[in-house]
Amino acid sequence: MKLLPKLLAATSIFAATAAIAGPPVTVTFKNQATADATYTIITSNETSTYANASPKPATTVKAGINNSYTVTSLISPDVNFANVRYKIGSKECVFGTTFVNALQPGGYKIPQWNKTATGSGGAICTATITSTNLTTYAWTVDFVMK
Repeated sequence: MKLLPKLLAATSIFAATAAIAGPPVTVTFKNQATADATYTIITSNETSTYANASPKPATTVKAGINNSYTVTSLISPDVNFANVRYKIGSKECVFGTTFVNALQPGGYKIPQWNKTATGSGGAICTATITSTNLTTYAWTVDFVMK
């Protein structure tokens, strides 16, 4: 019965990991351009986003197609983020979204969701938070590239 203690230890580790995970963000990348977009990783935050995504973002998103995935960070139950980068030729969009349940003086917390979209090479990039859940703090965001 040496297997039972190992199973219990593994279960405890997974339960502890789930307890510290931040609220999930559902990302939908919308390629509204006329060419395929390539998902690219450059920064450490983009690497972390990819590691924490399920399913993994598609490497190529065809023109006119959407790609959705959920990102859950293991930093803290009060923090999560997603940072992604897409390229079409010389056009590039760098997108970001964050959640922080910020501790205020007096000991209460205020949830804050943010989003960014930065384009270069003539790309038109927009980020829109489309929903937030005030109970679980989960949120959804659309990243659009033209």
